[in-house]
Amino acid sequence: MSGYGFRHAARMERIKLGSVRSTWWLAGASVAAMAAAGVGVGLGYRSHTPVATTAQILNNSLSGAILAQLLLGALGVLLVTGEYGTGMIRSTLAAVPRRRTVLAAKAAVCGGAALTVGLLASFAGYLGGQLAIRDTAIPAASLGDPRILRAVLLTGGYLAATALIGVGIGTVVRHSGAAIGTLFALMFVPTIAVGLFGEDGIGVGRFVPLLMLLNSVAVTAPTPGLFAGWVSVLLMCGYAAVALLCGGVLLRRRDA
Repeated sequence: MSGYGFRHAARMERIKLGSVRSTWWLAGASVAAMAAAGVGVGLGYRSHTPVATTAQILNNSLSGAILAQLLLGALGVLLVTGEYGTGMIRSTLAAVPRRRTVLAAKAAVCGGAALTVGLLASFAGYLGGQLAIRDTAIPAASLGDPRILRAVLLTGGYLAATALIGVGIGTVVRHSGAAIGTLFALMFVPTIAVGLFGEDGIGVGRFVPLLMLLNSVAVTAPTPGLFAGWVSVLLMCGYAAVALLCGGVLLRRRDA
């Protein structure tokens, strides 16, 4: 057992992730939330005057990512805190004594699963909006348009990065409720704080996750003054790396 390495650890994490009902509930809810948002936006724009633009439909169809990021972030949190809550973490660390390997396996498995779900959810939001505006004068948003495809793909990548941030926070905090609360606070409190400064806060706002999502990632063109969508997603990956690094340091220093 003590000889288990990354490959074995990753296999165990895949089994654990797939065997927990919360995984399927959160994943399903993420896809459903984005699909519902897309349909709702499309139905709302059917009677819109003047006729909505392609960019308006696409940007708003992906707005369900606001909820999906919290659901997938919670998935990342529970992948870690669930083991602390049940005491299974002791068995995990006994099987794989190298704690960095355990965390790396959790991050790899969660990241892969979250990216798959995030892309499915993003495409569901896009398709929901397009189906809801069929047979209207509203122009369709084709995935053949690089701006449309980029927004859909980057939204999926953003959601995956949020799940990895959840893994890092869960490792640091170790308590499900407190870790999910911390994740929610990190997503919303900075947005509220920046909003108090109006246009003067645009320089700081480019580093705030929720503002990056709404104004840089899940849009056909970023708001002036903000980073390009791919830069914002890379920044989110950087946040995830910092969260995982902090979690890894504390995981090595603390008792299970």
